[in-house]
Amino acid sequence: MIEAIEAVLKHWGSAVRSGVPSGGLASPAGTLMEWKGCPPRTGSGGSRILLAGAGPDYLASEVDAALGAIEQQDGGAVFSKLAEWRYTFEPALTVAEQVRDLQLGQGDAGRKAYTRLVQRLHQLVEAELKARQGLCASLQREAKRAGDRMRKASLQQAAAAHRGRAVEFELAQGGQGAIATHKARKAAGGGTACDRSSGDSAPVGSVAPRQAPVRINR
Repeated sequence: MIEAIEAVLKHWGSAVRSGVPSGGLASPAGTLMEWKGCPPRTGSGGSRILLAGAGPDYLASEVDAALGAIEQQDGGAVFSKLAEWRYTFEPALTVAEQVRDLQLGQGDAGRKAYTRLVQRLHQLVEAELKARQGLCASLQREAKRAGDRMRKASLQQAAAAHRGRAVEFELAQGGQGAIATHKARKAAGGGTACDRSSGDSAPVGSVAPRQAPVRINR
């Protein structure tokens, strides 16, 4: 028996009894029907009232997916049934009941077969969880590389656009070297004095002159 996997499977079994791996939010109408009225204020886990972190339990979902993959393997149905019999019943089934229902044999032979089956289940679940973790890590690395490529392309595009605007500015200001001249004049005389964006620009904060009212002779 692998103790860590045993703990993980017990957690999965508890989640299954609470209806957690499927995720989703509880139905208000279903809650009223289940409690025959308003539920208690203390709340409860599972299918009745999902508490903080409403939705699927990540660890339970991973174990559920691992067991599903194991079930698809040759001879995997017995391991799926063992996991259900061993971890999801409340109160828990005795070993003798599990041996009988799984048809593993009689007496000591059945118990030894059951022990070997549990050990094999733990090994398969551990391998499947590690494989899923490795796949997840690989997808994360690929996503990071894709994000880095997109950021690099965005920076290159922004730099190209900036260079294009610089060329347009120099052409509008009289040719090559206009940018350096503009910066020097701006540093020497202030930004507003060198603002050549339009011919009628006024300093910031200036007020337009008041016009005399127009008289109309009747």
